[in-house]
Amino acid sequence: MSIKFIPDELRQEVSDLLDFFERHSIGCNFVLDDYEEDDEKEVIDESYELEVLFPESYSEETFTIGELLDIVYEAHRVKVFNEYKFVGKRVALFYIDSQLQELMHVYGIDIPTTKEIIDDQEYVIEVVSGLTSYGVKLIMDKKFDDHVPPVDDSYDNFIEVRAEDSIDQSVAESLVEAYLFELKSTLGISIHLSARLTSGDSHYDELDYNEGTSRLRPLLRGKGVEELLKLYNSSLNTSNTEILVLTYTKVLEYVSQTVIQQDLINSVTKKLFSSRALNPDANYIMELSKVFEENRTNKKDYHAIKLTIETCCDLHEIIEQAPRFLRFTKKLDHDSKDTDKIKALEEVANAISNTRNMFAHAKTNYEKKGMECPPEQLGDFTKCLDVLTQQVIRWFAKEHEDNRVV
Repeated sequence: MSIKFIPDELRQEVSDLLDFFERHSIGCNFVLDDYEEDDEKEVIDESYELEVLFPESYSEETFTIGELLDIVYEAHRVKVFNEYKFVGKRVALFYIDSQLQELMHVYGIDIPTTKEIIDDQEYVIEVVSGLTSYGVKLIMDKKFDDHVPPVDDSYDNFIEVRAEDSIDQSVAESLVEAYLFELKSTLGISIHLSARLTSGDSHYDELDYNEGTSRLRPLLRGKGVEELLKLYNSSLNTSNTEILVLTYTKVLEYVSQTVIQQDLINSVTKKLFSSRALNPDANYIMELSKVFEENRTNKKDYHAIKLTIETCCDLHEIIEQAPRFLRFTKKLDHDSKDTDKIKALEEVANAISNTRNMFAHAKTNYEKKGMECPPEQLGDFTKCLDVLTQQVIRWFAKEHEDNRVV
């Protein structure tokens, strides 16, 4: 039996691949030499499967020739390689926490793949596991032993960003931040970037997975968005309520500068459109001065948070999660009077401001203001803050870039 490769150049590529395997002690069941010549031919193309045994592995795994050629190709063209990421010519891999395996296998969650066109190039973003160019690079560098295998199907999980031609690392990193946000915001899945782990267990005590949703919104990008998403995504690797309150409040404050500026511009514009602006008297000038004075007030902690939530958020979205101490908020419904809505708004803004200040200041000299979240209700309170923060981020991303203060 003889072997026929399609296309013919594939024979040399497979030969080089087998040589690579031999140099790095990677086992393979394939022999390139032709068998006894007869009329029979075995046709091999890139979809042909090979059984491969990696160093410190206990069982062979099956991959197509095309998959193996692509993975090894990228490993030879590495630009960045550390415990957090791998960046090659067309592929970037970002290591993520190992608890993803539990999400996918125990809960049966399917993590969506998404695509984005940036600068006329398509980027595909998805979660991949097991063998990648990262693992092959570890083999090439001999950075493994019997306790730390180079390829581990149980713990090796990555967000992969694949470009059509040549990957831009800064674009890839911004897409990863946006992808992490969408997974949490749309599906309720918290995944965070981490250093490569090889042992240990982690699990979700409570999984708020949105089963009815199978796709993501377009990823958020643009002026100031990546920095904002990095700030939000820094909360994904912790369940510490104190850290969550501080982080979510930072997000609100980041966006509040844009909200305050927009409010000032709108207020001043209204005054300037008045017919009195053509012949301003002392009263008109004092009224205009008051607009700027109120703007200075809005820059203060509580007022900035209140104006941001009023501008960007829908409090009806947090009614179910609202803890008991937010009594006006829990009573809200779609028929609530405007006065009740204002009370709820002021209540939430005060609760955020007071609770943040309680955590931010030394506890020995902090005097409570009255709307700090009780310790036993912090879990529900941070869930409310999470929802409000997501709304604020989406509002900021929809604003024209010229209007964003960063």
